[in-house]
Amino acid sequence: MTSRAFRLGPVVAAVSAGLLLAGAAGAAVAAPPEDSPSASSSASGESENEPVKGHWDKHGPYSDESSCRRAGEEGKRHGDWHSYQCRREYEQSSYRYAWWLYTH
Repeated sequence: MTSRAFRLGPVVAAVSAGLLLAGAAGAAVAAPPEDSPSASSSASGESENEPVKGHWDKHGPYSDESSCRRAGEEGKRHGDWHSYQCRREYEQSSYRYAWWLYTH
């Protein structure tokens, strides 16, 4: 009887490890990709609010993040808005990613 318990131990360990890995893989699939837009791409020191909350105007698209940030800073300097966020989003119409400027 004892020998049977020893043979079952590695099987239980392998099944448990498989379930843990499957859970981690599922979480990785559910997580957004690294290059997806996030609040971390907001302007330096700006609030981390999502543009979909509140009233945000969308401008763009911009070809890269630096041109988006330049436009955001220029608008702040001219008083057109008091905060902005640059976000990289997928454009379904052109099947590519582009940078968008959200202003508030």
